[in-house]
Amino acid sequence: MPRKSIKQEIKSVADVPHFSEPSASGFPSSHQLAWAMSLLLIYFGLRLLFFAVTISPFVPPDEVTHFGLSSIFSEVSFLPENSPDTYPYGLVSNIPYLYYWVMGKLLTVNVFPIPDLLFLRLLNIPFAFATVFFIWRMLRLLTDDRLHQLLLMVVVTNTIMFSFLSAFVTYDNLSNLLAAMAIYSFLAFVRTRSGDLLAVSFLCQLAGSLTKSAFLPLILILNVLLLIHGFRDLRALPGSLRAYFRDARWTRWGLACGILLGLALTIHLYGGNAIHYGSLTPEMSEVLSPDAAMLNRLEARNLIFSLFKEGRISREQALEMTSQIRSLNDRADAIALIENYEALKRSKAELMGPLEYPVFWVQQMLAGIFGIRAHLAIPNSGLTLLPFAILVVLTGVAILLRWRPSDAAWLPADMMVIAAFYVIFLMYGVNYRTYLSTGAIGLALQGRYLFPVLGPVSVVSSYYLLRLFRLGSLRLGVAATISLLFIAFDFPYFLLHVTSEWFDPLLP
Repeated sequence: MPRKSIKQEIKSVADVPHFSEPSASGFPSSHQLAWAMSLLLIYFGLRLLFFAVTISPFVPPDEVTHFGLSSIFSEVSFLPENSPDTYPYGLVSNIPYLYYWVMGKLLTVNVFPIPDLLFLRLLNIPFAFATVFFIWRMLRLLTDDRLHQLLLMVVVTNTIMFSFLSAFVTYDNLSNLLAAMAIYSFLAFVRTRSGDLLAVSFLCQLAGSLTKSAFLPLILILNVLLLIHGFRDLRALPGSLRAYFRDARWTRWGLACGILLGLALTIHLYGGNAIHYGSLTPEMSEVLSPDAAMLNRLEARNLIFSLFKEGRISREQALEMTSQIRSLNDRADAIALIENYEALKRSKAELMGPLEYPVFWVQQMLAGIFGIRAHLAIPNSGLTLLPFAILVVLTGVAILLRWRPSDAAWLPADMMVIAAFYVIFLMYGVNYRTYLSTGAIGLALQGRYLFPVLGPVSVVSSYYLLRLFRLGSLRLGVAATISLLFIAFDFPYFLLHVTSEWFDPLLP
């Protein structure tokens, strides 16, 4: 029998579910599902196109920096060097560079009569569609139920911060795609034991590490789970590798070469940083001089605060140094950081404990996912956030009542472990540490930082929410209610709250 191609293997994995349920009241039929999903994707694309063409570059999170770095990378054949021209954008070496390298190469082929920024924004939109595709494939590993598929598609394409972010120049878009691909390929490997799928997951993991350092915790948990699933087969690993390459096609050798190249580049980046600077992700002031670091808005804020906190400069000197930060908003943030820390010292107020912090953290994360947080914000809190809080609680109840560890060959359990590990690492390993260090409770607390696990979270949630109800009419009613909630709190919510300062059309 001829061997399957990678594309055929992936397709066969998605099309053979472990769990199947009848759709509520026969809705949607296959034809209805195809039309509904097509309309949702068209609506998604039109919204992203609207954002890309109309939103000012000073609104999306750090887009000016990401675009500036992409432009710098477009001027060199491989990697640029730090120089006075690059200091305002931060480090251009010693950082994950894959996104900037790709965007830089794409910039060189912009022969269209449109601005470079708009060109790159439009090229980021396919990342979002591909992310949605692989999240949908994750669900297909669990079920072919059409109502599940429709609900998942509504949720993913109508999560307002994900929709908004997807239209702009940011390494988050490539990172989110690679995360969805790495998780999907790993889960598909667990399901089929296909060496090709495991190789694809490894390749995506390495590419993700070269895109954003926040990808590293995801790599850790995926490989811990791999060891757990394959512990009994470790002795057979050499034989499996020999069999894998014995009659390997060119695609397998290509995957192997890609993995070796990715591994070498990852070791060079993070290993080099660890050896030379004692950190996987050194600060700009550790690589360059403090004077160079002061030319970058965020590095200047962090450096001034560190000098003040360590007692090397007084409050008055710190406030005076903030005048060197050109951005008024970032200067105001630096002043607020200094004043808040000084007030905490004077009052000797106790910081929030590790058991109290998660309540605040979850609320802020929900507000940053179902609202927009960028250089301008459309907040979501209080009564408008309450339906999503209720939905989170209902999801938890559904998982408690319907989840069984061995469901769908343990895949939902794997998804929950992946999501839980990433959430806990982000909450305590990053955000809580930052809070303890600075006293600023909301610093760097962004809902978009959870999007690398958007796939497993949304798949598990939609899967168990509908399994909570046995009657078809109830399932259909729940799906319709959730769908209306997400659709209403995406683009309509944006249009209801947006102001003129958000807009600066990139086309005449």
